[in-house]
Amino acid sequence: MIADILHSAGRYTNDHLVPLNHVGDRVGSVLDNGRVRTPVGHQEAWAAFRDGGWLLLDARPEDGGMGLPSSLASAVQEIMDSACPAFGMMPVPIWAALKLITAFGDEAIQQEWIDPLTQGTWSTTICISEPDAGSDIRRIRTRATQQDDGSWLVTGEKCWISFGDQDITDRIGHCLLAKTDVDGNPDAISLFLVPDRFGDRRNNVIVRRVEEKLGLHLSPTCALGFEEATGFLLGEPGRGLPQLFVMIAQMRLATAVQGAGIAAKAYAVARQYAAERRQGGTGAVAVPIEDHADIQRLLLQMAGRLETLRGLIHATANALDLAEKSPDQATRDHHAALASWLLPIVKTLGGEVAFRGASDAIQILGGAGYTKEWPVEQCLRDARVLTLFEGTTGMQAQDLLFRRLLGSDGAAFQAFLATAREDARGCAQLASALDQLEETAAALDAAGMTRRDQEAGATAFLTLASDIACGWIGVRLKREETVDPVGRHLAAAGQSALQEMTTGLSFRSNSALFGASSISRFGELL
Repeated sequence: MIADILHSAGRYTNDHLVPLNHVGDRVGSVLDNGRVRTPVGHQEAWAAFRDGGWLLLDARPEDGGMGLPSSLASAVQEIMDSACPAFGMMPVPIWAALKLITAFGDEAIQQEWIDPLTQGTWSTTICISEPDAGSDIRRIRTRATQQDDGSWLVTGEKCWISFGDQDITDRIGHCLLAKTDVDGNPDAISLFLVPDRFGDRRNNVIVRRVEEKLGLHLSPTCALGFEEATGFLLGEPGRGLPQLFVMIAQMRLATAVQGAGIAAKAYAVARQYAAERRQGGTGAVAVPIEDHADIQRLLLQMAGRLETLRGLIHATANALDLAEKSPDQATRDHHAALASWLLPIVKTLGGEVAFRGASDAIQILGGAGYTKEWPVEQCLRDARVLTLFEGTTGMQAQDLLFRRLLGSDGAAFQAFLATAREDARGCAQLASALDQLEETAAALDAAGMTRRDQEAGATAFLTLASDIACGWIGVRLKREETVDPVGRHLAAAGQSALQEMTTGLSFRSNSALFGASSISRFGELL
C-alpha cells in the first residue's frame, strides 16, 4: 500500500507539478484588479491534487481522512516539493488550520469548515506577522471587538501571508491573531478565523500587494488589510498564542520536508550531470567528472546530509504520532518530549541542507549551474527562505535552549539523551558526542551565566545539537547496510554524517561557550 501511494505521488508530480514549476517560477502569481491571479496550470494541478485525495493522507478518519502515519505524508510531500516547492505552500496551512479548528473551533465552525478543507475546495492561511511586529507577537496592533451576535470585527494589517489570496479555491479562511479586551486587559491576544467571503459577498479583507521575492514565485506572498472584517473566535479569549502552538509542529516539520525535497532535486541533478559530463583524465577520452575525487566528496556530503535529514524527519514524525496515538501514557509523554527537542533542529536543518545542497550542486555543474538553463539555481533561490519563515534560526536556537533545555526541567533534552544513548551502545563516536553535549548544556546552565550570555551562545548550541542529532541518525543509517545499492548508499550516508559530527564537535561546543562568554560583550563595542 505504501509503495502504491508513493508511486501514485510520483505520477501526479510528473504529470502536474513538473510542468507547473517552470511557468510558476518564470511567470509567478500576480495581482490583477485587487485579486491574485495564479499562472496557467495551477488550478488544474490543484484540482488533480484535491481529486487524488492527497489532503486526506494523515487526516483523522472521523473527518473523512485516511489516518495514515505522518511519516508517509512527509514522504509524499517530499516527492511533490522536489518538483515544485512553491505549490506546497498552499496545502501546509490547510493541514495546520485543520488542527486549530479541530482543537478550538466550536461545533458550528467545525461542521462548516472541516469537510471543505479536507476536500480541498476551501483553503486557509496563517496571519501572524505585521509590518512592525514580525516574531514579536506582543507588539501586534490588529484588534478585534465583539458584536452583539457573538461575531467579531477585526481591523489591522498583516503581512508575509502565503497564498493570502488566490483564484483556486472557493473560500479562504484566515487564521489570525488580534488583540482583545479580556478581563480588563486590553491587549490580550486571541485567535480568530476570518473568512474572505460569505457566499457571494466579500468580507472586508483587502489585498494590499503581492511581494516580489527571491524565490517561490508561484506562491503569492500577500500583505492583507482587515477593515472591520467579520471573524469568529477560536478557543478561549486571550489564549491565542498558546493555542497557535498546536499548529507549530506541523509547520516546522513541513518546512523541513520542503528542504528535503529541494535538496533531493539538487542532488539528483548533480548526480546525473556528474555521470554525463566528461572532463579530465589521463586517457584519450575524457572521463565523467564523477570519477574525480573532489566531485565524489561533494556528492557524498550531499547524500549524507540529505539522508540524515530524511531520517530526522521520519523520527520526528513518528514521535509526533506516538505522542498522540500510543495507548501508554508514559510512551506518549516520552515521545512528546522527544518531538519537542527535535522540531527546532529538524526545521533549521531543512533550510540549511537545502541551501547547501543547491550550492554544492551549482559547484558540481560549474558555470552551467549558474545559468537558468539548469534548475539548481532555482533550488538555491527557493531554499533561502526556509531558515527564515516559521521562525528564524536564532528563534529556533532560543526555543531549543530556553524552552527545551532550561525549561520544563529539561524533559525534552533528557528524552533525546535517553533515546540516542540506546543507539550509542557500540558506537564510541556517538557516546562521546552525547557526553560533550551534556557538558556544554551544563556549562550554559551554570551559576553566573546571564540570559544575555546564554542568548549569545544559543545558535552555536543549536548547531552542536543538530550535529549530534545527525550523528544519531547516522548510526541508525549504518545499520541499514546491505549488499544492494540502497543499503550501501544509506550506510555510506550514515558514515558521512558521523564523520561530519566528529569533525565539528569540539568547535561547535567551544563556539557555544565562546558566544556565551564573549559575544555579548563584543556587542557592547558595536
